[in-house]
Amino acid sequence: MMKKLLSLLVIVALLALAACGGNDDKSSTPNDSETKGSTSKAKEISIFLGKPEIAQEFEAAIADFSSETGIKVTIIPLAGGNAYERMTSLYSSGNAPTIMMMAQEFDVFKDRLLDLSDQPWVETVQEGMTDFVTIDGSVFGQPTTVEAFGFIYNKAILDQAVNGDFDPTTVRTHDDFRSLLEQLDALEGVDPIHVSPMDWSLGAHLTNPLFASQSADRDERHQFMQDMLDGNVSISENDVFNGWLTTFDLIKEFNSNKNAPLAAQYDDGALALANGKTGIWFMGNWAYPQLHEIAPEGEFGFLPVPISNDLSEFGNKEISVGVPSYWVIDASQSTEDQQEAAKEFLNWLVSSESGQEHYVNEFKFIPVFDNFTVKPEDSLSLSVLSYMEGNYTLEWMNLYYPADGWPSMGAAMQKYLSDNSDREGLIQEFEDYWKNAGE
Repeated sequence: MMKKLLSLLVIVALLALAACGGNDDKSSTPNDSETKGSTSKAKEISIFLGKPEIAQEFEAAIADFSSETGIKVTIIPLAGGNAYERMTSLYSSGNAPTIMMMAQEFDVFKDRLLDLSDQPWVETVQEGMTDFVTIDGSVFGQPTTVEAFGFIYNKAILDQAVNGDFDPTTVRTHDDFRSLLEQLDALEGVDPIHVSPMDWSLGAHLTNPLFASQSADRDERHQFMQDMLDGNVSISENDVFNGWLTTFDLIKEFNSNKNAPLAAQYDDGALALANGKTGIWFMGNWAYPQLHEIAPEGEFGFLPVPISNDLSEFGNKEISVGVPSYWVIDASQSTEDQQEAAKEFLNWLVSSESGQEHYVNEFKFIPVFDNFTVKPEDSLSLSVLSYMEGNYTLEWMNLYYPADGWPSMGAAMQKYLSDNSDREGLIQEFEDYWKNAGE
């Protein structure tokens, strides 16, 4: 009996040992454990979104992407401040996003980014759209869209002003622009133009025609910027600058908020234009979601920023059009599986039917890829496309400003707009900034 009991205990012990050993082998096999870990990480990525105006629409797109792929996405918002500071902080804390929306910051972070040259969408992107993020032939970013800025007009209001069907091609010179502003000023209850006084709108966007209209030749206009940095330009003697400043004076004269020119907020412009309280607003097509929400049936378009009274002069028929930012993938703090998941998102966004639907109809983005079957239909996007198709576009020279370029010029323009500086003072501040920025 005792022998039988001992034998039974030995068998039980051996079985228990085998079971434990079997479980250990199954749960701690290195390859299996690593596979589980990487699978988990592959299904979790983060995206830094630098465009708060599409935050709600982007969340909806992410929900569809996650539903279709099983990949979990955390959105990291800009949350005030600027993108460079936010990205620097995230990298320093070891929490770099897997995907980032990046613009001028590219030059600083380029050594930490993944080469995307082998991705399918690279073959469909339109010519020149990846130049800014191409290094030695390798592409490190996917263009988000093209954006344009200039004078956005509410066609219904301008139809009233001209007492007919407004034709945007009739406004190309200083005299044309003044005439239109005067006609708008004559309408009861309508302000001619709304000016958003934020330094990025004034210093980055409104200054762009000043540099981009210097020449139709790319090398020549970039040389002008270099000459500014070298202190070799007297802008008071520059015809384009003087013409540009004449336009700024017209904006100032007919500004709806000229009694408190620095008080207006971004949303004020969207409300004023969409509600027909103003006929023109200097802004970009990124404002269309707000305009559409306020006035779903509204029709909007773009007018150039005139720089002279010579209709044939380069810059009078063109609006500023360019890639505002790029999607990039971190290569320094993310795993290979996360990088693959990030690539999947970028391809989904521009190649899948649902991704394209969100891109065009929800984000109101203008595609820069030849494979899109979903096409923009809103009036503002169609206006931009008409300038692009006619080759009436200005380069986004502001991408090449020094890091503090637009804040510095924007501050000087705010002073001028609010009568805290005169023409000579503005010229001096611009020249001093550029000369010192080049040192």
